[in-house]
Amino acid sequence: MKVGLYHHERLPVEKYGGVERVMIWLARGLKELGHEPVLLTPPESRVEEFPTHVIPARAFKRMEIHDDFSLDPYLPGGLDVVHFHDNTRGSCAVPAIFTVHGNAWASTIGPREVFVSRDHMTRMGGAHFVYNGIDPHDYCFAAEKEDFLLFLGLASRSVKGVDRAERIARMAGRELVIAGGRRFNLSRKIRSVGLVDNTRKRELLARASALLNPIRWAEPFGLVVIEALASGTPVLAPPLGSMPELVTADVGFLCEHEEEFAQAIDRIGELDPAACRARVEGGFTHVHMARGYVELYRRAISGTLERGS
Repeated sequence: MKVGLYHHERLPVEKYGGVERVMIWLARGLKELGHEPVLLTPPESRVEEFPTHVIPARAFKRMEIHDDFSLDPYLPGGLDVVHFHDNTRGSCAVPAIFTVHGNAWASTIGPREVFVSRDHMTRMGGAHFVYNGIDPHDYCFAAEKEDFLLFLGLASRSVKGVDRAERIARMAGRELVIAGGRRFNLSRKIRSVGLVDNTRKRELLARASALLNPIRWAEPFGLVVIEALASGTPVLAPPLGSMPELVTADVGFLCEHEEEFAQAIDRIGELDPAACRARVEGGFTHVHMARGYVELYRRAISGTLERGS
């Protein structure tokens, strides 16, 4: 199949940008499965790995806000399906699906909307979900770890729980590295390295003894969790959103209260880094994700998406 992958942001992303990275991994997975991905992107994108087709900024904007806008004149020929990774109100004649990456979506949820975990789908009243996947080769596996804990995410967002991470680290008497947002230092043991690029992020994920992910919200997926696991790094998180689907007893701990997190930190050594990596390779790779979407593409083309997952 020739698949158009649509998103309004520049590709590839250098720092924060989970949706943009997912799109690249999905394109890679589709290509490995023998399909032809085409990135439908703004003019500033520079991706050599896959064919790109420029969509003018004005078309992205009109697609976002006008119900009667048709994307058809801006699409390349021969597409079998268009896969939208944006909130859109316009339409196209080509069969399409829409991945909902967040907890809010302006349009009415219908059979063409796809969610990124079972919990996400259930909460949003959808019918389909496909787990996000990463290319494990993009991450450095390390069996030997350093002693610090890692918080990785936009620290400015209260739902990410950076303040909880700080309290937990102090309670456990452990060093905490905060990657995400502006750089700041709170103490000798709690330090921020700011918003990191992919190279620095891979290094931190591989070296950390654990990823501390004390979120306060129902995370739709949590890409950082499988990034950590691919690096051989266990994850500590609350049982919210998709976390119970990702964090099993052999790769991390699900904790509700900060005291539980602190106690679980003392048990990190019980977890095998190889099991963490195997968790990703067994179900959360770019190829697993692509297979899930290929099935939905076929159903979109045949008109059978309304039958549910």
